[in-house]
Amino acid sequence: MAVCLLSISPKAQADEGPDGRGIRAGYQNSFFKIDGDKAFNDPYNNFYIGFFRSNNIVPLLKLNSGIEYFQVGGKTGDAELKLHYLSIPLSLRLKLGPVYGLGGLNGAFKIGGTSDFDELDAAVSDFSVFDAGAHLGVGFKFLMIGVEARYNWGLINQTDNDLKSEYLQVGAVLFF
Repeated sequence: MAVCLLSISPKAQADEGPDGRGIRAGYQNSFFKIDGDKAFNDPYNNFYIGFFRSNNIVPLLKLNSGIEYFQVGGKTGDAELKLHYLSIPLSLRLKLGPVYGLGGLNGAFKIGGTSDFDELDAAVSDFSVFDAGAHLGVGFKFLMIGVEARYNWGLINQTDNDLKSEYLQVGAVLFF
């Protein structure tokens, strides 16, 4: 599936040079919300890492696709919930000089999870194996290095009580 997404269309060709693909990695602050209110006292902080490929649509507009690994969760005191995901993000990226904006959708598959909450031990398996979100972001690129910030809003309920994930990613990008 990821291979299909990395080569979206025969007409959309990847850029040659330092803009066609790359690696993203950095800090992620995540939490769960129920009807707009945080479900845990503290967010879960960790990292994300991913690979992407850009395809030209028109000179300033590109379609990014790729694959990422990240964790989302929440904490209350010493207890912690942590879920591991592989995500397939699709974004439109509009570049104006060294600055670019992006927005899109992503689907994520849960590949594991742990919980220190006694009442949630059985419930980790009750979390949906699929998550989807919408994201917006901004970045700055100089030569082959960039910095980027993205915010993701969960679109799918992860449990029966309308629990949705949200996260902020801030990190570095290496274009090649």
